[in-house]
Amino acid sequence: MQVAASGNPLELGAAAIFALLFVAVSLATVLVKSQLGISGLYALAAIVGISDVDPFVLNLAQGGVAGVENAALAAAILIAASSNNILKAAYAAGFAGGKATAASAAVLVAVALAGFAAAYGLIMQ
Repeated sequence: MQVAASGNPLELGAAAIFALLFVAVSLATVLVKSQLGISGLYALAAIVGISDVDPFVLNLAQGGVAGVENAALAAAILIAASSNNILKAAYAAGFAGGKATAASAAVLVAVALAGFAAAYGLIMQ
């Protein structure tokens, strides 16, 4: 039996895709913040959470959105990560299903709810 060789995750193609995602998310973040304010940024965080959160988090951490307090940036990152955990729980329940993944899906949902609660606490400061 021959095993297919896996590609190098550090190839130029993967880096180019990440760069494109980073630019697209950076532009979307600035646009949403300018048009919809901080509430729009939180909504974008929830939407970005169902895809790759890394470009969004890196953009916020590097100061990609001017005039936003650190607490609001931290809340947006928590919302994105929590949204991503909900998606992972859905993957676990949907693809693996059954009792085998119920515990891990439940833990992911619990962690997501804790993240949403922490974000809410930061927002309400």
